[in-house]
Amino acid sequence: MQRIGACLAILAFAASILSPTPSAALGLNFGPFHLGLPFPGFPHRHRMHRHRWALHRPAAKGAGLYDKANLNAPTPRPAPGATPSALHPAAALPGLLDAIFWPANSRQWPFDYDALFRSAFAKTAQGNTVLVCQSPDRTQALVGRIQAEVRPTAAQLPLLQKLGQALGMASGSMARVCQQPLPPQPIARLKLIQSQLQLLTMAIDAVRPPLQNFEQALDAKQKTRFASDSRAEPTPCRADPAPTDWSADRIDQSVQPTDAQRRAFADLKLTFASIAGDLHAHCTNPLPQTPLGRLEAIEARLDASWRAALSMQVALGQFETELSSDQRTRLEAMNSK
Repeated sequence: MQRIGACLAILAFAASILSPTPSAALGLNFGPFHLGLPFPGFPHRHRMHRHRWALHRPAAKGAGLYDKANLNAPTPRPAPGATPSALHPAAALPGLLDAIFWPANSRQWPFDYDALFRSAFAKTAQGNTVLVCQSPDRTQALVGRIQAEVRPTAAQLPLLQKLGQALGMASGSMARVCQQPLPPQPIARLKLIQSQLQLLTMAIDAVRPPLQNFEQALDAKQKTRFASDSRAEPTPCRADPAPTDWSADRIDQSVQPTDAQRRAFADLKLTFASIAGDLHAHCTNPLPQTPLGRLEAIEARLDASWRAALSMQVALGQFETELSSDQRTRLEAMNSK
């Protein structure tokens, strides 16, 4: 029920950011937000289910509006072999926002095939959940940088405030979701990763309407400044789908399938290759030139990663039904560094 309640909280805060407030006309104001009423329907274009919760985000403390250093605050390192963003997709939001607004500073896509597989089998301490999820809220610094670079007019400031509210609420909701403990079993872990990818996609989707409204209100010069960093954006996609034989080989070595199990193992290998191919097909190269276009491209990749986590989860579950109890134990104990 906790994860079910989490989804529509993001939909609920969309209601507040889409309606004007009297204070918005005077500039930026980031205070505490509290939403307890359900939002009857937010247009979500993905295959994922809609849910609801009530959430409360305290006001951000510390960083000033124009402190760009806070946009690059370091994330604590997890144990060797773990992939922080894939193990805790909710913690990936700051990096995805960098890819939307300043793609030249963005990191590698955190939910590719290698990251998902390694995270399913990574040996990591539970204490890393707290470390990874303690990243500071960078909303004020991010919106301040947008204001400094775009230089919105007084009429445009309320729209920037709405965008800031959406970003702040997305950050607050993901910080709460990020605290869920990691299960040790690979299939259960993939299920948790899948559910967090679902919430992360919905959080990004809720930012889209105020971003679109703000972008459409800009004049030609402002739009150029808003998207100028995209010209330095590196190529985000590899030439071919990620190889998957290495992961199948690891399972083969750990489980040692019998001759009777080889067909099921071959099906597993084919599924892994299909997963990698679908993820590759949804990598946009090059990324669109506008922040809104990049957000929508990232939504499509998140949706593909969500399907990949689900497909990997189902494929491993089906393969496990063919294994003996000793083989299942060896598979679940496999450590992929």
